[in-house]
Amino acid sequence: MYRLIERYFEGEITSDEKKLLFSQIEKDSELKKEFISVQNLFAVSSLLPAEDDETKAWAKLKQFRKRRQARTFTNTFKRLTGYVAAVSITLLATWFVMKETPSHIDESLVAYEEFITPPSQRAMVKLSDGTIVWLNARSSLRYPNIFTKGERRVELNGEAFFDVAHNEELPFVVSTEKLNIKALGTEFNVHAYSGKHEFNTSLISGSVKIYNKGEEDNAILLSPNEYVELVNNQLVKRAIDNMDFLLWKEGIYAFDDVAFADIVNKLELYYDVSIQVANKRLDSYKFTGKFRQRDGVENVLRTLQKVCYFRFVKDEENNVITIR
Repeated sequence: MYRLIERYFEGEITSDEKKLLFSQIEKDSELKKEFISVQNLFAVSSLLPAEDDETKAWAKLKQFRKRRQARTFTNTFKRLTGYVAAVSITLLATWFVMKETPSHIDESLVAYEEFITPPSQRAMVKLSDGTIVWLNARSSLRYPNIFTKGERRVELNGEAFFDVAHNEELPFVVSTEKLNIKALGTEFNVHAYSGKHEFNTSLISGSVKIYNKGEEDNAILLSPNEYVELVNNQLVKRAIDNMDFLLWKEGIYAFDDVAFADIVNKLELYYDVSIQVANKRLDSYKFTGKFRQRDGVENVLRTLQKVCYFRFVKDEENNVITIR
């Protein structure tokens, strides 16, 4: 059975072997634990943000397969999660990464998981239905490890880009602090950090509707290249004129003629730092530029200094930057 677990995640298992494997998982609690350990191993390797990181992870998997013995899965997982910690990806829970969800899986296998990205990082999560979710810095996604019936509902706090696997029978619903977004199969971006006033949803392809919880009949429908934002507690729909806002998926923050105060708000959000602006002269300036996420908040400020001079100091102990 342990060889079948490995073959399942390598995509080499036959349908008869798959039925046998899952019937045994339902009966054998130890086998179920081993299955979860291996699915963690494969899931973590898919989340590493850089190509060379992913190459290293898969090299580790190859070494694991060469040395494999029936009960070495858990130790290998621990070694790989240590490597993931080194690249600052936080994994709070585990999930199934399946190309298809077996219809005969017992409801007891369904559990809610949560994935969180730390400040100045981004990550990709593949859900059990094949939906791809990119998470921006300081974002969290809560979701079931297996979608079973009714709808595919996830909970978002932060910013995420969704590439939803099409399934007419199971609508995909993103639940946020303020509003819900429903889709069947489409690509869209959601910015919805809890406790913040800003909310927007941008549609790239397909269609979505945005509505208050319990008020789906009053939903606003979006067509491709449209976005909706919350203005004074009202949803306002507009056309998208620039796709640079999606560059965060590639590790780039883009600002196009953005007020300094708004840039500061985003920097505080993405880098988890408090920024106090004592230089009021900066309020009248707008900036355009692109910055690599990994270079950090201080590098962004040093670049902005070249456009309009100001000074800043950072209190490392209290994590506060003061701009003068």
